[in-house]
Amino acid sequence: MRLLNGLLVPTSGSVRVFGFDPATEPYRVRERVGMLFQNPDNGLVAPFVEDDVAFGLENLGVEREAMRERVAGAVRAVGLAGYERRETATLSGGEKQRVALAGILAVEPDLLVLDEPTSMLDPAGRREVLSRLAALRGERTVVHVTHHLEELSDADRVLVLVGGEIVADLSPAGLFADAELLGRANLSPPVLVRLAAALGLPTDVRTARELAREVARECGR
Repeated sequence: MRLLNGLLVPTSGSVRVFGFDPATEPYRVRERVGMLFQNPDNGLVAPFVEDDVAFGLENLGVEREAMRERVAGAVRAVGLAGYERRETATLSGGEKQRVALAGILAVEPDLLVLDEPTSMLDPAGRREVLSRLAALRGERTVVHVTHHLEELSDADRVLVLVGGEIVADLSPAGLFADAELLGRANLSPPVLVRLAAALGLPTDVRTARELAREVARECGR
């Protein structure tokens, strides 16, 4: 993840992001890549919400009026309208992560990189952040690193790494159905998938409603 925006420099091989080398042209890359880290506190740099969201735009030299509009839009996009003058230290973990996400969205990156963004959040915070990320689907490219496979149910593509090596490149349904691969990668399929498998039903279900329909269909036979 950190190779994508020049936080780490490769010791072998090369990295290209939108045609640029992050090691030698980090600022060209960082204009187009936004990173959301797993610890919400690591993503906050200012005492008030709107100041934190504006931080990246200030570094890019965005004009004041345009900055206000982009900050307001980003705060609305993560569901925190009305929080502009709240102190970031008083927010919950989920709210802090959404503020960090707003700061990234304000810069309008082409690529959003998520480094296990829900791993340090409670269930309510996870739902908050995931619902906002789901709203971004189709708007930009998202690279999402996670051990929670239910967060990948709607992904277009899944890369599985074991010992630092890519061992599979497949769809979520393909991953969930491959018990050998899941065991090798020390991963567990989502609860709904495990329940469907235990009932002898198709394992490509994504929601409880889809599983309920499969159960009703099976019972009606």
